[in-house]
Amino acid sequence: MDPITQPHRPHGVDPHRVDPHGVDPHGVDPHWVDPHGVDPHWVELDAVVARAEHIRREISRLHAERADLCAEALDLVAVRVDQRAAAGVEHRGALGDDIPLREVVAELGAALRVGDRTVHGWLDSGSALVHRYPATLRALRAGAIDERHAAAILDAGAAVEDDGLRAEYERRVLEVAVAESAARVRAAARTIAARLQRDLVDDRQRRAHERRRVRLYDIEDGLTRLVADLPAALARAAFERVSDLAAAADDDGDVDEDGERDDRCLDERRADVLCDLLIGGAPAAHPDLRAGGTAVRVTVPLLTLAGVDDDPAILDGHGPIDAGTARRLAAAAPGWERVAQHPLTGEVLACDRYRPSAALRRLIDARDEHCRWPGCRLAARRCDADHTVAYAEGGDTAASNLALFCRRHHRLKHASPWRVRQLGGGRLEFRSPTGRTYLNDAPTVVAFVPHDRVAPESDDPPPF
Repeated sequence: MDPITQPHRPHGVDPHRVDPHGVDPHGVDPHWVDPHGVDPHWVELDAVVARAEHIRREISRLHAERADLCAEALDLVAVRVDQRAAAGVEHRGALGDDIPLREVVAELGAALRVGDRTVHGWLDSGSALVHRYPATLRALRAGAIDERHAAAILDAGAAVEDDGLRAEYERRVLEVAVAESAARVRAAARTIAARLQRDLVDDRQRRAHERRRVRLYDIEDGLTRLVADLPAALARAAFERVSDLAAAADDDGDVDEDGERDDRCLDERRADVLCDLLIGGAPAAHPDLRAGGTAVRVTVPLLTLAGVDDDPAILDGHGPIDAGTARRLAAAAPGWERVAQHPLTGEVLACDRYRPSAALRRLIDARDEHCRWPGCRLAARRCDADHTVAYAEGGDTAASNLALFCRRHHRLKHASPWRVRQLGGGRLEFRSPTGRTYLNDAPTVVAFVPHDRVAPESDDPPPF
């Protein structure tokens, strides 16, 4: 299917027409509403959503027009540079003859009441869309994606220099972008770019690690912001440990040893625990908390782990990390979980460590990675495993009938007419009260790039 052309609910139908028998033809939901109509209770919401969809399409179309205009503006700059050169006008600045560019930027900025940096950003992204990402520009013009999706595609693909790889990258990411939020597209795009151009991860992360640092910013009376730029795996682990200790501090009671009520929220507890750890080496306010570490999940291809290949690993909640870091983490890990993926689709098929219930939960965590509700990215470890078809109604406790939802969306699913259906391979279909459908693929499938290389036979042990 062309990712720009998406199925939608037909218009011009009777909004009161529902299935007269109240039976889902697929035999899942006895309260099924005919997808060609809207329950009268939801007609007003249907109209509001339809207007929002129309406005979104129009805004996206105008952003595409702005991209065209920016490309034309840069063409005008090139023409004026040539005219100045032909007239013998020279400018010996560090950037060469940049006066025409400054003139165009200054004029646009003054007319639109924005700064030069904003105009430069528009010119760069507009030129990239027109000349390097034409399919993304078409999707933007058609309203299939919005400006944030396009920005995510451009940002993650900036280092993909090969034209053939860029076209493949754009095709794969657009398949995600037409069905997912911009935040999910950004995460998937980084993974797809890394999988297609493996040296990209090593090079960019090496340069990024050289910029690690700690800074202070005074933000208001009595508060200063402490900012640490750290390698992703270490930063995630540090944040999870602080969160675990803060949650444990919350569990030890709301009244401290002096009888005072503890009304700190989780963010305040995190900040206090962090200060205790950094200054005292342990959470001094809670001396009984002596957690020795925390867990981060890294998905490492087997060939990468063995040193045969250098495909990037995926750090849960972050994205691709280089193969060397992944091997070091694996060498220090107290245990591994082996996850089997389908070689052509990337679907998670099995996890080999169990008691059954724990193993199944690990499988679902590995497949879903975060809350599966459209647009939500709460991490898997903070989500509920929900039965798509309720257990009380005969639903199996199996991967084909489980999906991760954060507590808020879990409650919404059960307390509202929203309906969810499993389509196989980790794909979910959400049907809203207004009859609209939203397809949602598992992140492991969305960002999967088939491995077309055959590993040579080797008896050498893993390189760690």
